[in-house]
Amino acid sequence: MNLRPLMIVPPIAIAIGVFITMNREAPDTGGAPEERAVAVRVQTIEPTEVTGTAIGYGRAEAVRNWSAVAEVQGRITFMHEGHAVGSIVDEGTVLIEIDTTDYELARKKALANIAAVEAQIAELEQEEANSIAMLEVEERILGVAEDEFDRIVSLVERGASSQSVLDGSRRAMLAQTVSVASLRNAISLFPSKRQSLEATMSLRQSEIAEAERSIEKAKIVAPFRGRVSEANVEAGQYVRVGDRLMSVDDVSAVEITAEVQPSEFGPMISLAFKGELEPDENIDTSQAVTLLTRAGVTAEVAMAQSGFQATWPAELVRTRGTLDADTGALGVVVRVNDPLVSVRPINRPPLNSGTFVAVRFTTGPRAGVIVIPRTAVRYDDDGVPFVYTADNENRLTVTRIKAGPVLGADVVIQEGLSGGETLVLSLPRPPVPGMKLALISQEDVQND
Repeated sequence: MNLRPLMIVPPIAIAIGVFITMNREAPDTGGAPEERAVAVRVQTIEPTEVTGTAIGYGRAEAVRNWSAVAEVQGRITFMHEGHAVGSIVDEGTVLIEIDTTDYELARKKALANIAAVEAQIAELEQEEANSIAMLEVEERILGVAEDEFDRIVSLVERGASSQSVLDGSRRAMLAQTVSVASLRNAISLFPSKRQSLEATMSLRQSEIAEAERSIEKAKIVAPFRGRVSEANVEAGQYVRVGDRLMSVDDVSAVEITAEVQPSEFGPMISLAFKGELEPDENIDTSQAVTLLTRAGVTAEVAMAQSGFQATWPAELVRTRGTLDADTGALGVVVRVNDPLVSVRPINRPPLNSGTFVAVRFTTGPRAGVIVIPRTAVRYDDDGVPFVYTADNENRLTVTRIKAGPVLGADVVIQEGLSGGETLVLSLPRPPVPGMKLALISQEDVQND
């Protein structure tokens, strides 16, 4: 009897038994499965004091630069001994003197011309006085001639005189009339002659003023205390009008145009102006510095030097008013007074022109501000920001917020959180509102 076909029955029976065992329902223990809590990092939200900061970079430049340009021509006869580049010159120091011989001669010539015109004016006045006196005499003679003519006319009418005598008297009277008219015409020309001489006098006086001004321009004086940044001439050299002789940088202060990205500066300004401006108050950007000062924004210049950082207090001066075409940065100008004064107790070196520095802008401290990490902010499908928090039963909840300025890795919360909430920093996967949480304090994680 062949039993080989029956050998397949035991394996089939074993397989059926295993299948029944696996699909058998577990016996009812009479309770629901225990809920497991998911461990998450949390942080307690507390109002804090916040200070906004923005950093820009730029080079220190002299607050003003003066260039000595030759306004007269001539040979340099004097150069100040400290005219070399880098030298410090005091206000009022005579830096350069140009030969004034030609201008002294022009001045003497103008003085001689003035003396000549003054003599001509005196002569004219005397001639006018003489002419007036002679006119009085000639008018009296004319009166006598007229009386004589009238007397002869009367005699001729009575037949006591001849016609020839009458004609002679008439000629004498007419000649005297012409003489009086000539004197009157001459006297009437004296005012115009005087005006001509006075105009000549004004011309001569302008010549002497021009000569004296040229003599004054030949001496070049430092307008302020500064450092010589450029020297182009030497003693004995001939210069022409318009030649640039030397340049001096003011050392009383330096200015730095700090290039600040609006993404850094904007949030800081927003925080600075919070509570300072009315919601409907218009802001005149031409008064930006006044507004920044009003909001308590201060500036400090910093420079790394030999393993330490030197700092200088700075004054907000103005804004450039435009964004840089290449970097899109906003230019804010600050000023440092007395940059060459070295402060030994704090190892602060002098701040020279051309030094590359950082400028730190800081707002006044704001108390009672809610600040959370930027990574804790989420957005729903409509773009509305929210955060996950843990309620009193340590369950996950959703809290909608209104985010404000971003300060580095943190963000200011304007609405939605008031303090005392437990903020969830790390989320379970997936986050389900209402799920049980095992809270791990962020402070404990940092300590570990």
